[in-house]
Amino acid sequence: MPVSVGLIAQTIEKIAPKAWAEEWDNVGLLVGDFAAPVERILVTLDATPEVLQEAREKDVQLIIAHHPILFRALKNLRSDNQGARLPIQMIQSGIAYYAAHTNLDQSSLSSSWSLGRALELEKMEHFKISHTEKLVKLVAFIPKDHAEEVRQALVKAGVGEGITDGPHASEYAECFFAGEGTGMFRPLGEAQPIIGEIGELTRVEEIRLESIIPEHRIDRVVKALKKAHPYEEPAYDLIPLYNTGASRGYGIMGYLKEPESLGSFSLKLPTNLKKLAPISLAEEPTVRISGSPEQILRKIAIVNGSGGSFISKALFKGVDLLITGDVGHHEALDALEAGLSIMDMGHFWGEIPMVKALAEYLKGEKALAEVEVIISEKMKNPWRTLNT
Repeated sequence: MPVSVGLIAQTIEKIAPKAWAEEWDNVGLLVGDFAAPVERILVTLDATPEVLQEAREKDVQLIIAHHPILFRALKNLRSDNQGARLPIQMIQSGIAYYAAHTNLDQSSLSSSWSLGRALELEKMEHFKISHTEKLVKLVAFIPKDHAEEVRQALVKAGVGEGITDGPHASEYAECFFAGEGTGMFRPLGEAQPIIGEIGELTRVEEIRLESIIPEHRIDRVVKALKKAHPYEEPAYDLIPLYNTGASRGYGIMGYLKEPESLGSFSLKLPTNLKKLAPISLAEEPTVRISGSPEQILRKIAIVNGSGGSFISKALFKGVDLLITGDVGHHEALDALEAGLSIMDMGHFWGEIPMVKALAEYLKGEKALAEVEVIISEKMKNPWRTLNT
């Protein structure tokens, strides 16, 4: 049974909320209808004519890409407008397009994390923290006979998972505290209480159910609470906390198990990039290196995409090697002079591991069990290396 585009969007935004995206970015559903049914998804890095043709041939209803298809406002929808051509063709083909860009870069599906794990870095942490989640304590008062039903509804809304900032937070779910007590209320006027009579003080055995939620999830959780709660007017509190939740940010930073020379370590990157590619690619990863092969590496930072602007932060944090893409000539010279080595893996190779991670995440979601998730075979690196 097909699910809606909207449900798939919600599934992606559980792990990469749209609110995480940079102001200049353009993420979310860019073409299509939230209510449209979906049986097959095509996951890709970019939208190209070849990818769109592949989607048509495979009878795909939704393309999910990392890079947005629309960045700037369109002044017209003419087919001779390069920026409008693909969106028009998608609409004509009945194919929706969803982009997860800088919000996905800051999620646990980021290529930086995938590559860091593949290179067996230790003590990995965010390289640049962009935000630390604020936490809120949810306290709900529920009639004893309905407490479990409401608790399960809250669990489905994401309550009780990852509520601490420790390294093992992701290993615990359904974390609640429950205590018994007596709730009191007097229904008046046009009230239609499920328990008690109009004008009479009613005492009810209730469960005080507590848990912690991230601030961005409040609306979703309150909606689930009100829907599941038997009372006309559920009693609940939202209490801001000084506790801090999970952080998000760009890139990762970690340590090699043993110090190693740049020359030796550089042999590992192309091999691991090839392994992390979601499809078999004929070309080999091309990595540019700036630095002395004899330099000893201990601390390494990885930033997928374009990371030249992170050089100063790498120097400030005492990084020996920055692995990133799209580094400019003068940026590399400045880094070299300051003693920072750089391995430039390019934009394409630095981000396709994220396509694989996103596809695997979608395949693992129970709500999308009936949806076929396909990884594009038409993704391509716009750059080619000349053999001389």
